[in-house]
Amino acid sequence: MQAEVTDTRTLFTHYRQVKNPNPEFTPREGKKTLPFCRKLMAKAEGFTSRFDFSVHVAFVRSLGKRHRMPPLLRRRAIDALLQGLCFHYDPLANRVQRSITNLAIECGLATESKSGNLSITRATRALKFMAELGLITYQTEYDPQIGCNIPTDITFTPALFSALDVSDVAVMAARCSRVEWENQQRKKQNL
Repeated sequence: MQAEVTDTRTLFTHYRQVKNPNPEFTPREGKKTLPFCRKLMAKAEGFTSRFDFSVHVAFVRSLGKRHRMPPLLRRRAIDALLQGLCFHYDPLANRVQRSITNLAIECGLATESKSGNLSITRATRALKFMAELGLITYQTEYDPQIGCNIPTDITFTPALFSALDVSDVAVMAARCSRVEWENQQRKKQNL
């Protein structure tokens, strides 16, 4: 009887839809980020389980763009991806300095088929959903000459900063700090 109970519990921890039901962002070994980005990551932890996220979803539902809350697996993907976005965020350019493929791999959202093709569908759907909510801008561009997508342009909107409870003053201070650092680097290189 005990073995049967254990077997039924393990059935519920296995998902057919995805290979990694609990994605986590893990940066490359030795990779560092700005202190501002670390603060963003701390504030973004568990974002999809908070009231702010529910308010954004309710607003989009009231506009008729969505019909329901995203499924649990998509919310987990959004949480992991948001950690990666915050880690690679450049406050000076207001842009994420990482390709979506590399982000998907670091967040555990990329899967590889038996034939060796890499799929980043979970990451792109999570990004599209965040763009629907108005938290980020997400643009891809296909180049027919190369035959692939040009690196994506992901920027943060003021709505994301307010949802994460980050003031405009803190964002401006991070940008000014980054400008000062860039100027110091130019002075060192005599540019």
